[in-house]
Amino acid sequence: MNAAPHDMLRDDARLWAIRVGDPAFADWDGFNTWLEADPAHNAAYEAALDDLDAADALFDVPPARAPVLPRPAAATVRSGSGPRRWRAPAMAACVAVLAVGGGWLALDRGSMQEYATAPGQRRAIELVDGSRIVLNGGTRLALDSANPRAVTMADGEALFQIRHDSEAPFVVTTGDGTRLIDVGTTFNVVGEKGALSVKVAEGAVVYRGGGAEMRLDAGEMLTRATTGAAPRKQAVDPSTVGAWRTGYLQFSDTPLDELAADLSRNLGVPVAIDDRLATRRFSGTVMADGGADAVMARVGPLLDVQLERRGDGWMMTPNDGARR
Repeated sequence: MNAAPHDMLRDDARLWAIRVGDPAFADWDGFNTWLEADPAHNAAYEAALDDLDAADALFDVPPARAPVLPRPAAATVRSGSGPRRWRAPAMAACVAVLAVGGGWLALDRGSMQEYATAPGQRRAIELVDGSRIVLNGGTRLALDSANPRAVTMADGEALFQIRHDSEAPFVVTTGDGTRLIDVGTTFNVVGEKGALSVKVAEGAVVYRGGGAEMRLDAGEMLTRATTGAAPRKQAVDPSTVGAWRTGYLQFSDTPLDELAADLSRNLGVPVAIDDRLATRRFSGTVMADGGADAVMARVGPLLDVQLERRGDGWMMTPNDGARR
């Protein structure tokens, strides 16, 4: 499942709104080309500015309703869809945080800022350089707005779509001090209690942790069972990296306890396994849309397990006569 065209246009317009507000912005030709490509682009850009103005109001920042920056000659061409607005540079260094399916939530004007999602919730962080981080449920990471090329990820899962800069590599530091260094990349990271999974869809990532260094190229993944365990590298289908955003959870020889944690993160309800299933593994795809009850109704037969309701969640137990 791909994003709907109107969602892609909305995201593109929001990104242009952030970039144009940066005092260092210089791509006026590119901005004009994008605006003139379709009358709908100007309307989407205006809507994105309205969203930013609404977020500014949360911090008593005056909305940029009139041009407040001199318009470069290259940016004076107008389409027939109406006038354009440019934003004041005051918020240009901010990081915009939005719900994946909704509007702007907050703008961080401080230095270190922690972003967190509850299980079942997702958010995206748009950086002013065009990079994007999408947080899955149950995730915590910290971003220094003074240095947005460095992120500390305490736990959870996030997809990083990074604009490469060889002079300023993007670095993800996990809770145990492992460093993942961007080499022009789209990659997914899952970290839970020392366990780590890194999958690369585009470009490459350099893993540095526990005295080991390993390069992962597109189509490769790294797994590590605990902080002190040796990392293992294997192949992965690049098209499946970050597939959780589309409602599909991909597993390859995954222990059921990790699968259960993944379900908890995506469904927003606790899922656990009986100790008797500790050695069981699963390879395949789980559709995670339609609500938690519908998903778990599919999971039972798919994994050949019984599901017992435990409070507001589920416990997986072996089927009678099932392989244990």
